[in-house]
Amino acid sequence: MELGLTVGADYIPAKKILELTPLAEQLGYSQFSVPEIWGHDAVSLMANLATRTTKAIVSSGILNMFSRTPGLMAMTAASLDELSNGRFTLGLGLSGPAVIENFHGRKFESPLEHTRDFVAMVRMLLNGQRMNYESKTLGKVKGFKLSFELFRKNLPIHIAALGPKNVKLTCEIADGWIPVIMPANAFAKEVETVHGYLESFDKEVKNFEITPFVLTAIGEEPETKMLLRGHLAYYFGGMGTFYNNMLQRVGFEKEAKEIRLRWLNGDRKGAAEAVSDELLKETCVFGSISQAKSKLNEFIKAGATRPLLSLPFGCPEDLAMNTIKALAPRN
Repeated sequence: MELGLTVGADYIPAKKILELTPLAEQLGYSQFSVPEIWGHDAVSLMANLATRTTKAIVSSGILNMFSRTPGLMAMTAASLDELSNGRFTLGLGLSGPAVIENFHGRKFESPLEHTRDFVAMVRMLLNGQRMNYESKTLGKVKGFKLSFELFRKNLPIHIAALGPKNVKLTCEIADGWIPVIMPANAFAKEVETVHGYLESFDKEVKNFEITPFVLTAIGEEPETKMLLRGHLAYYFGGMGTFYNNMLQRVGFEKEAKEIRLRWLNGDRKGAAEAVSDELLKETCVFGSISQAKSKLNEFIKAGATRPLLSLPFGCPEDLAMNTIKALAPRN
């Protein structure tokens, strides 16, 4: 079973992450994905992970395409690939209007066009070419290429996408897809759609990575279920509309609307309580070790090439370590 971990300094102290990742690599985890929201930056941690691991993929999960220019993103990706001896995967996404406009001060406009142009510009630089490109959302650039010899060309670019149009675009222009906190049944159906898109673009399914973020906690059930429900309430209620729209689209319309309503009214506890048992079961991995591994196998059988285990917000250190050890691929 190929498994990875999401490791963010906003959820686990950075020093603790740097201690546990070499151990997790020894236990068989083959990818460490670093998220970035509006707290700790992801690049600093990825640079440290690149020098403290030897075999596992180090990836961004995700860097948004509005807060950095294509030039800076390519510089960052190429530098991290060099530091990791060719083990870096660039995970990109759009984030949403709330973060992009209210934190970064950028207009969240023409997201699909922005994505297509951004990835095309980054690829030019990561392939050793001069970046000559004109974009409505990114302006006109010309003449420049990266000033150092690339460790490798064509390093993989994955995109986090939820909306149907964005998923289709991801299949066209990216090397992998990162679905985030998607119910298992919906994920299975979406993978079928993704495979169809890949065939329409003459791309081989076996060369396309699918690395879903799967919310996971193995410990005492009252505590773990409370943490998992709180995390889901935050994503489906407080993280803009993308996750909530996805939830409505895949059959949890009632829960999605109730979670969102309670969250917007300031009732965080009520929003968590609105996460039904069925939604929790479909979305998260918990329970006994055998139950958890069985659930992870559902994602793998549905088409996940490497599920990325994500610990819930507020996860205490003992629960985090228990989860990582309990589901270790080499156990």
